[in-house]
Amino acid sequence: MATEIAGRNFEITPDIREMLEKKLARIEEKLFDDVIEVRCVLQVEKYRNICEILIVGKEHDVKSIQESDESMQDAINAAIDHLKRQAQKNRKKIRDHHRKDGNRNKERVTDWTVQILEPGRLRVEGDHNRPRIIKTTNLPIRPMSIEEAALRLDESKNEFIVFRDLDTDKVSVIYKRRDKNLGLIAPEV
Repeated sequence: MATEIAGRNFEITPDIREMLEKKLARIEEKLFDDVIEVRCVLQVEKYRNICEILIVGKEHDVKSIQESDESMQDAINAAIDHLKRQAQKNRKKIRDHHRKDGNRNKERVTDWTVQILEPGRLRVEGDHNRPRIIKTTNLPIRPMSIEEAALRLDESKNEFIVFRDLDTDKVSVIYKRRDKNLGLIAPEV
């Protein structure tokens, strides 16, 4: 990264240059991936101290920040804080954009792969009282509301239905209880 620090009507001291380079390097390291050039212009106009930062990158827009304050130190800190907020907002927007599911309207069906176990495979030697897994099947997980899952459970001969809740987009299980009511197992949201 090429860092250029210039002053207009302001002499840049080694302390200010070192502080600026350190802060800009930290921001670039944490928040920007592809910085080509960083330009910082410090200027004084009557009673205003102005810090202007320009960041040029490969895959992101040019970020230009201008902050002014009574002291140059405060103007630099305000510009750095503004740059951090803008970069974090931009990264969050990119991250959220990449997480969006473009196929929301399509019905998602997931099959749990279940393997068939040999009889007695899970039984430990000498432990004949323990229950065994007799039969396993694939369960289609379809997106539906809780009400729709309850209706399908009433119509089916199964004791439970595994489905993807439309409200939370999480896998849930609705089952028949012994007291003729229905129970719902849902993950914490």
